[in-house]
Amino acid sequence: MLKVYGYMDGIAYGVTVGTPREDAAATVGVMSGSPGVCSLLRIRDGEPIDGPHGGTTYLDVNNPDRVLEALTAWTQVVRVAGDGDGDGPQDVSG
Repeated sequence: MLKVYGYMDGIAYGVTVGTPREDAAATVGVMSGSPGVCSLLRIRDGEPIDGPHGGTTYLDVNNPDRVLEALTAWTQVVRVAGDGDGDGPQDVSG
């Protein structure tokens, strides 16, 4: 499971991606946490995600890789922390 932190419209958020949490404020597919960010992905499920190098994929809220791509494309992700595969925190701020 990944913990993703960032900003959407200037407001800080935190979500988990990988396994939905029953105790979360909101959940959509494999993501739980911020109600605003969950609403964004719920509304845009199935829409194209333009990649940074010109490729296009489509949001599938049940696919953790697509959810992370969407968060990166549509919000300002500043930190991704993994707690599984030995992934440590990654600062993705630019």
